[in-house]
Amino acid sequence: MIGLVPNLVEAPRTFLVSFSVAFVCYVVGLVVWVRQPGRGALVAILVVAAACRLVLLPAAPSLSTDAYRYVWDARVGRAGIDPYAYAPVARELEPLRDTTIFPRLNHPTWRTIYPPGAQLFFRLVDAVAPDSVAAMKVGLALAEVITLGLVLVWLLTSGLSAARVAIYAWNPLVLVELWGSAHLDALVLLAVVASALAVVRGTREIAAVLLGFATLVKIYPVALLPLLLGRRSARVLALFALTVGIGYLVPLLLGWAAVGSLPRYLVEESFNHGLVRSLIDWPPLTLVVLVVFVAWAAARRGTFAERAVLLIGGSIVLMPNVFPWYAVWLVPFLAVAPSWPWIAFTGTVACAYAFFLREPWTIPAWARLVEALPLAAGLLAWLVVGRPFPGRAGLTSSFLWRRPRGLPGEG
Repeated sequence: MIGLVPNLVEAPRTFLVSFSVAFVCYVVGLVVWVRQPGRGALVAILVVAAACRLVLLPAAPSLSTDAYRYVWDARVGRAGIDPYAYAPVARELEPLRDTTIFPRLNHPTWRTIYPPGAQLFFRLVDAVAPDSVAAMKVGLALAEVITLGLVLVWLLTSGLSAARVAIYAWNPLVLVELWGSAHLDALVLLAVVASALAVVRGTREIAAVLLGFATLVKIYPVALLPLLLGRRSARVLALFALTVGIGYLVPLLLGWAAVGSLPRYLVEESFNHGLVRSLIDWPPLTLVVLVVFVAWAAARRGTFAERAVLLIGGSIVLMPNVFPWYAVWLVPFLAVAPSWPWIAFTGTVACAYAFFLREPWTIPAWARLVEALPLAAGLLAWLVVGRPFPGRAGLTSSFLWRRPRGLPGEG
């Protein structure tokens, strides 16, 4: 249904109902299939995953128009102009405007906020198919397919059931945001999951480089850097810094202009405020709380995946804005370290799209409550039941992340 609606912004009720039904089916599917042994179950899971993706691939992005900005940035770069230098409405870019891409740009008065790695990807896709949103979708879809394969390898490497790939492969948020809206986060997932797999295989130096690539696509993966630290911390930090530094080498010739309108984004963007900003709307406070939380989460005990779920999930909730696609990078880690509250949150976070239900656009109070419900329920369960695994710290014994009974845990 979602893939058949031409403009989901104009049909928010249809989207919310369809997504809710899809998510209920997803949860039922996990309960039924995630424990199924054998190659047959895995084949069935992958066939359903492929069908869901192919249905959404032809749909034009409508819930978010970020994909049009990707194409625009590539067009600016192809014209020999630095995409960080001017906003789309600038007089210098007037010759590049058209009636297809330019009218669909959000924040046309802002310079791009996408880092150099993202710009490189935009230009590579543009070199194959110029000015094509469809090509951008295909490029990001290919990245997501590789990510799916890496999640499966990660499960097998960790000695876990391959059927647990359904937690990622069937997740409606992943499908809608990556295959429907074509968000750049698909490229982030590829680099982050590859980095996690490198950690599991004991090659943290390679993991640091891959995490650097992820940070060059979007900045938020830097939060995982503390999880890579250990006996070889200096080498890990140096490789990460070198990777990011090389990526920014040319853009930094512009000076602070290389950050584009990122400062404006942090201060002016107002969609679905995170926890701190909902209480006190002061960006420096949000940043301080995020840094403190990341440091605390990184110091917790547990497996890499368990600590990552805690760190990523908490960071999403504490971000200045909680766009639904920000939660997508949590899902691969949930396949390895499942948590029912966080899995449920990947469904309820889509309530943010209730933003489009009325004019002027704003998120109703009921949507904010539903969005937070799984995490509040997880907190309440921990307060009532206490630590489910005495003597074992980390994700499984922290509030919100008891190991779900229906999903086997990591050993």
